[in-house]
Amino acid sequence: MAIKLTELKQHTRQTFVKPAVKEIDITTKIIDAIYNYIPKECYCLAGYLDNSDQFWKVNYHFDILAMKLDEFFEIEGLDDKYYRAATAIENALYSNMPIPLTGYRLDKKVGQTKDFSSETQIIARHKIIKQVKKDFEIVITKSKVVTASKKSNPPKDEKMWWLAVAPLAAPGTSKHGTGYALDIGGNNLETTRISKELGATLVFNEASHVHVEFQNWKDLL
Repeated sequence: MAIKLTELKQHTRQTFVKPAVKEIDITTKIIDAIYNYIPKECYCLAGYLDNSDQFWKVNYHFDILAMKLDEFFEIEGLDDKYYRAATAIENALYSNMPIPLTGYRLDKKVGQTKDFSSETQIIARHKIIKQVKKDFEIVITKSKVVTASKKSNPPKDEKMWWLAVAPLAAPGTSKHGTGYALDIGGNNLETTRISKELGATLVFNEASHVHVEFQNWKDLL
């Protein structure tokens, strides 16, 4: 497929790809083919993740959720029912904790902080996190901590709230393990539009970022 878009050339490869992004040959070829079409405010957050990385990602999301729950409790003036709901959510989250408890969200490289939990424990943790995310999204939207109407392209100060409640694939099943999936942050609407025009086989706006898949990646070459 010949790309019909006009190159923007607002990025170098280094400005488009965040340092923590991992690549295999497929990922590298996709990034090389698309980055000149991506506007400056958009950037690649994640690429290839092997199974070990995907287990780490569960703990990364645990860490983000724990941080945003702490921040939620610091917000003053909300109806008490939201604090009670958040307490129940926090209790559910902490029923299965990684060892060490934190550090994952601050890692400069994927998989840097090692969890001593068993894979069975982490798989069970993922199931808890999946439900916690759904429950916490209801709380932060109904309490108006985030603006639900802006979910498709939230302002920068809401991005981390949306990341906390973003969908999370079970470890071992994420398409990031194929090498042809990217997470792109920045302007979600522009990322969605351009990715579709580039022939992406899946574009999923997760509010905090956009998950993009190029299963037919050879068409980019």
